[in-house]
Amino acid sequence: MPAEAPTVTGISPKEGPPGTRVTIRGQHFGNSPRDLMGLTICGCNCLLSAEWVSPNKIIARSGPANCKGDIIVMTRQGGIGASTVQFRGYMETVGPLKESAVWVEEEISNWGRRAMSTTAMQQQDPLGLSVEDSSKSLPDDQMNQYFPHPSSESLSSEDFVPARFLLKNHHGTSFDDLKAGLSHLQRKVGAHKEGQLSFLKANVGAVMDQLDTLCVLRDKFEQDALQVRMMPTVRLEQSIEDSRREADRLFKEVLNRRENADATRNALSAMQRNKFLFLLPTSIEKNSIKGDYDLIVNDYTRAKSLFSDSDIEIFKRVFEEVDKRIDSLISRLKTQLTTMPCTLEDQKKLARNLASLDGDNNHAWNAIEARYNYLLESLTAPPEKPPENSNNALSPSSKLGGGQNWQGELPIKIQTVEDCLEVFSFQFPELWKLGQSYFSGELQVEASSGHNKSFRDIILRSIKMLCEIVKENLTMPVGTLTPKHKNSNKNSTDFGPWLPQCLTEVVFLYKSLCGLDLPSDALALINNLIQDLRFHCLLVIMKQTSEQVRMLYKQETWVHDLPSATLPGKQSGGLVTALPSLFESKVTDAVTLLKESIFVHIPGETTVNPILANPSVHSQYGSLAQSIFQGFVQTLEHLSSSKEVMSATPMFLSQILTSSLPPTRQSGNRKLPSENPQLIILSNCLYTRDIVLPSVMKSLASLTGDQETPPLLLARETAVNLLSDLDKQLCEKYLESKTDPLVGTIEPSMYIGEFDWAKLPERSVIERGDLRPYIKEILANLISVNCEVQNVLPSQCRRLLSYIVEMIAEEVSRLMTCIPNFNDEGVLQAHIDLAFLRKTLSPFCTPTAKAFFNEALEAVPPVQKAEHKKAMEHIFIGIEAKMRLQLLCLKP
Repeated sequence: MPAEAPTVTGISPKEGPPGTRVTIRGQHFGNSPRDLMGLTICGCNCLLSAEWVSPNKIIARSGPANCKGDIIVMTRQGGIGASTVQFRGYMETVGPLKESAVWVEEEISNWGRRAMSTTAMQQQDPLGLSVEDSSKSLPDDQMNQYFPHPSSESLSSEDFVPARFLLKNHHGTSFDDLKAGLSHLQRKVGAHKEGQLSFLKANVGAVMDQLDTLCVLRDKFEQDALQVRMMPTVRLEQSIEDSRREADRLFKEVLNRRENADATRNALSAMQRNKFLFLLPTSIEKNSIKGDYDLIVNDYTRAKSLFSDSDIEIFKRVFEEVDKRIDSLISRLKTQLTTMPCTLEDQKKLARNLASLDGDNNHAWNAIEARYNYLLESLTAPPEKPPENSNNALSPSSKLGGGQNWQGELPIKIQTVEDCLEVFSFQFPELWKLGQSYFSGELQVEASSGHNKSFRDIILRSIKMLCEIVKENLTMPVGTLTPKHKNSNKNSTDFGPWLPQCLTEVVFLYKSLCGLDLPSDALALINNLIQDLRFHCLLVIMKQTSEQVRMLYKQETWVHDLPSATLPGKQSGGLVTALPSLFESKVTDAVTLLKESIFVHIPGETTVNPILANPSVHSQYGSLAQSIFQGFVQTLEHLSSSKEVMSATPMFLSQILTSSLPPTRQSGNRKLPSENPQLIILSNCLYTRDIVLPSVMKSLASLTGDQETPPLLLARETAVNLLSDLDKQLCEKYLESKTDPLVGTIEPSMYIGEFDWAKLPERSVIERGDLRPYIKEILANLISVNCEVQNVLPSQCRRLLSYIVEMIAEEVSRLMTCIPNFNDEGVLQAHIDLAFLRKTLSPFCTPTAKAFFNEALEAVPPVQKAEHKKAMEHIFIGIEAKMRLQLLCLKP
């Protein structure tokens, strides 16, 4: 079967000048070096420089070709092959006489087939086996024991011992592999010998020419020796010396240029190797402008480690310039480090860079002091906010706003507190984190032992200043609040609508600081501020509520806010205005606001309402509740004693003596109700005591755990007593306004028309069969009062009319007792009047009134005539029929 032709599929490199070492790869290059018969690169015969490596690889040197051509391999079995790639050869004219910036070393090529092979100079195993791992080879001590005489396993050594070579490199190789290696060594030696013979055969013409030339040289030398008759070697030595001197003369300039070129090349090489140092000053400036300080630190550290101890003058000068730039940079970084405002990350980065550049440990502490001073400056003079953001500031609670317009400008002190809290919540955590970075070594400096206490003092002073600013602006006494400060600055109530939000902001700040792992005494300062604010907020809100309740009389519209209400345990309710509901809403809103503000839970608290857990504060809370109740009682008292109410109270006049009507009740621009305003006030008082007060007390008790504690029970008792006293006062005022005019009309009505009890005509009473006008006047006035009370406060009708009936009975008793004489008709008329009046008013008669009626009857002589006794019953029945409507009006 014929062998396949060789094929070249790849070369490396693909171009080069003559003598380029070319690695040729492909297929079917033969099985041994003897199979390689020819090799041409770009048409040049390169067989002499070719070295067969494997059937797929050949290494050769390119010839003097200045073109691009194929690489053709010819083998003994396959013949001439083909190439799929091409090699481009080009000529170089650079030589020792050509001017160049650097010296070019001459290369003298030995065109021997084996001499040019670099692989031949490599230490290879002659057996063609892989050398075993040196760690598995026998140790040298053991080898020396086996071979005590001078010996070596190196192939190039004069003391080479094959046995030692085999033990050193192939002590674990099998016998079959060693036999295969011996066969390989024999083939290799045979191929080498055959290669020399092939070389002579291929170049027999050149060898013959060289032999001829040597013969001609020998003949010429013998002829010269005969002619000159001296040793030719002396003359040859002189000629060589002359040639050397001439060469030195000719090449002196070239050699000088070579020395200059070497110096230049060395300088350029040194600059190229160390251009990092020469460009470092410019690099420092550029990176400084860009703010890339980390790169500057890395470059400077590298340059310092390489050139700081250099004795070379140029390096010293450059490094001095670098030090100047670094000193200038350190100065700028120090200024930036202590110039605020500056972000925490930038400050930490600057501190680390300064520590790397300067090595001073105080830079990090200077940064901490700068941030602390900036915090203090910001707290004492917070940055001004743009006006458009004022609406987004702390907004007052609408629940305590009352009728005032709280949409106006925020108070300056409240704005100051808000700004300080905002500044502190942003800057203090950064100050704390910067300190922690310093002590943890994150800033690449070693913390000073004395700075621990200093940093702790900085933290405590910062928090103390914040607490003092908050207390000062909110008009709170500096120090822990206690109930003895209840009479603090009265202007603090002006900030009442904003205090809950201020407290909320402080609580939020406390929660954020709890996550920073601050010392317990630092958190205790904020906790104490929260407790003080809670008490202050409680105090101000309750005081403000009390003040607003006291001014509720200005909001009285006399409009019936509720229908006729039914009071628990009472007969019926009455007309009530919006005043009690406003009072209840004020208290409820205040309690709700307190729940949302002072009872906000903070970390570490175990009680729901820690502020009221303090007995003294709890007692103060009860006193504040009492002041709220007193304020509402004062509101009702102010309404009852106001001129408009007093002037609007109708006066009952005798319908017999005058027929004039009461005037229309107007006061200023506010129209009073058609009902009696004093009765409405009384109704509000009773409704507040029986309905509103329990609801208000329940709301107040919700702050103490839904139970009425002793302070609240005392406040409730005080409120009940105050409302009861006010009820008595209002009743007395109303009865005074009604009783005096009513009683004053009885005597004039009794003696109208010069009436005389002793001069009544015979049978005038029987014929008339009616009551005297004063009885009708009494009943009409009572009906009017009863109607007025029934319309407003029906539950108090019996109570009020009973007192009026007592006054009427007393006045009637007095008048009857003062009558000196009665005739029979007068006696009959008096008995009819008193009996009808007593029976009609019996539902409202108290024991006192009954006693007065009995005294009046006792003052009148008994009826003597039988006719009068019979007529008396008949007249009584007639009068009841006539006054049936009046009797129904007075029926309970």
